[in-house]
Amino acid sequence: MKKLVLASLVIAALAGSPLAISAYAAADDSSAEGHHHWMEERAALLDARLAGFKAGLKLNADQEKSWTPFETAVRDAAKARAERFREMRKQQDADEQPSPIDRMRMRSDRLAKGSVDLKALADAATPLYVSLDDGQKRDFGLLFREFLHHGRHHDRD
Repeated sequence: MKKLVLASLVIAALAGSPLAISAYAAADDSSAEGHHHWMEERAALLDARLAGFKAGLKLNADQEKSWTPFETAVRDAAKARAERFREMRKQQDADEQPSPIDRMRMRSDRLAKGSVDLKALADAATPLYVSLDDGQKRDFGLLFREFLHHGRHHDRD
């Protein structure tokens, strides 16, 4: 239990630092260098959160085999989400504002793409989750909830 609490605290602490990163990115948002730096920081935070998640689960050798496809799916979903966000920003930066109907269509498209990503993540997580014991499954639920919460919350900062 102490290790789970420690892993959760590490994840929370590492996820808290995007506040500073977001402030930096907002101050230097006009430059490509600032955006590149922000993306590198986001990638480093994802690496740290995944490492904390994995450490919190205390996987055995057989379970480690199922971790790689899960981690790949998480990274692919994060890349796709970042790309959707970039496209949304480009559309917002355009001089011409989309109509409410166009906005609904764009939102629908983003939700559909997000749904595909979430399904792929669930498919990749299934073998890992099935291999976990009851305690690890409980930890997976707690850690994954925190993992998702921090990733979504800090995308808006």
